[in-house]
Amino acid sequence: MTRNQDVGRMSEDFVAGFLERRGAKILARNYSVHNVGEIDIICAYKEKILVIEVKSRDYRTRYGTPEEAVTKSKQQKIMRTTLEYCKQNHVALERVSYFVAGVIHDVSGNIEDVKFTPFF
Repeated sequence: MTRNQDVGRMSEDFVAGFLERRGAKILARNYSVHNVGEIDIICAYKEKILVIEVKSRDYRTRYGTPEEAVTKSKQQKIMRTTLEYCKQNHVALERVSYFVAGVIHDVSGNIEDVKFTPFF
């Protein structure tokens, strides 16, 4: 794995644990539909299904914020992938909420902060 893949995996693991500690049940991780897209985390929380796209950035802002990395095109891929997940699992779309989990790392690569920002 490359360093970026390691950081990405660490960020996804952190976000999944963060959600579980707050009572969410992880339903799927890295759920993908061939030629459509991939969703990092799908979880059930209270009466909602949360679709989480995890994006990591270091403390510098030269590449923009994690939220800015989830472009309209990426959002559309996530939505199409979610439609397939909902069909396969008999989930009403009205229950679905979408979030970017923006994870910020310090100079040593340790996680400093995570921020959940809704999209759609």
